[in-house]
Amino acid sequence: MQDVPENIQRAGAQATRMYARLMAEGYGHRWAEMCSLQQPPGVKGTDRAVMQGRYAEQWLDEMPKDQAQRITREARAAGINISGKYYCSGLADKRAHCDPAAWIDSAADIKKVAQVRNLNVRGIVEHQGVAEPPPASKPLSDRLVRKLSAVERKNHPGKSKGELREIVVDKYAPKWRRK
Repeated sequence: MQDVPENIQRAGAQATRMYARLMAEGYGHRWAEMCSLQQPPGVKGTDRAVMQGRYAEQWLDEMPKDQAQRITREARAAGINISGKYYCSGLADKRAHCDPAAWIDSAADIKKVAQVRNLNVRGIVEHQGVAEPPPASKPLSDRLVRKLSAVERKNHPGKSKGELREIVVDKYAPKWRRK
């Protein structure tokens, strides 16, 4: 039975027979797989979808051994309990694998970190971050305007205080702060 997927063959003879029968009756692969394994398909946003194949630190087996040991050693040294958790680098801040919030064990963890850090997340979990408003526009301080006006007065001796103020603001204020 070469056309039977390996995961169904591993489930036993009964699952293999059911899969073959359903396929022969004209059902699709996904339906036959679901019925023969007696397991619903993965769904977005579920803990199963997030953690399948990642429990018991199985995901570390896919990494080079020295890298996996270094990551786990440094995370534990940072006080993180990594037991039953998965390191999600897309959620990490500059601390990388030493960031406790980047070690997740459920879809709720991903959503919570995305909300707190205002991240855009697409995949098993969806979250759209809120765009931050532009910085508030502030004029240059009066003290700074007076100081810079004294400097500009040397270059523009016949200008009034108001004209010198305009020159200072145009020349020294960042464009988003000009008023």
